[in-house]
Amino acid sequence: MPRPLHFYSKIVQVKDLERSEPFFRDTLELESVGRDLWPDEGHSSTFKTAKGQYVILVEDPEVAPEKAEHWNFMLSADDFPRISQKLNELSLNIGDLRAEYRAIGEMSDNYYDPDGQIMQMTAIAPEAYETPPAGLGKITAGRIDDFAVGAVAYVEAGKFFIVRTQEGILAISEVCTHRQWHVRYQKEHYRFWCDRHNNRFTRTGAHIGHTPGTPPLHAYPIEFVGDQIVVDTDRNVARTQDEADRMIPVPVPVA
Repeated sequence: MPRPLHFYSKIVQVKDLERSEPFFRDTLELESVGRDLWPDEGHSSTFKTAKGQYVILVEDPEVAPEKAEHWNFMLSADDFPRISQKLNELSLNIGDLRAEYRAIGEMSDNYYDPDGQIMQMTAIAPEAYETPPAGLGKITAGRIDDFAVGAVAYVEAGKFFIVRTQEGILAISEVCTHRQWHVRYQKEHYRFWCDRHNNRFTRTGAHIGHTPGTPPLHAYPIEFVGDQIVVDTDRNVARTQDEADRMIPVPVPVA
């Protein structure tokens, strides 16, 4: 499910509307909405991105170049390569200044506008919203008694975590549901954490921040074969926040 936009409307100060309008219209391919639609802002020109964001150019002869801002013109994945190439041809493309934060399906570039201000554009490919299973078949995680109550253990062979509480056991995918990066367990905080966008999840995978709308970590089906925990990594299960605390009961040994 697509996440909320980084912004709905954004004011960009420019020295000369006549010079800046062709750049935003022809190079960035924003839709021109009209001039001077915001009387309180003075002389202005409004544009709209394909994703529904409004960009308001406000003329200010005193505007000076600024450092890069962390806000995004949101482009479609199909449009991004073409517009990036246009910026390259104009020697305005700086590249991705935050490349270390990108996960699967994300594309981003920084660039200079006609006033030398550094701006950012981003596109999210459809696959970024998917959370694929590990696809490693059925993996035997170990004996039930290998996992003490309160334990969270990573199973490398299946790319999942086994979580055991008083209520039961879960097998949780290591794939972050925000952008397909890999979470790790922070024992000191009793939570999972993704270092790409600082998203955090409870010990059972419920989302507790940072990106609004991010669903809980996916779980894998579990079956108990004797005293062994067998996890099916070919099929992961999406969960709601209300479902995230539901554990799979541990079978009672037969006397």
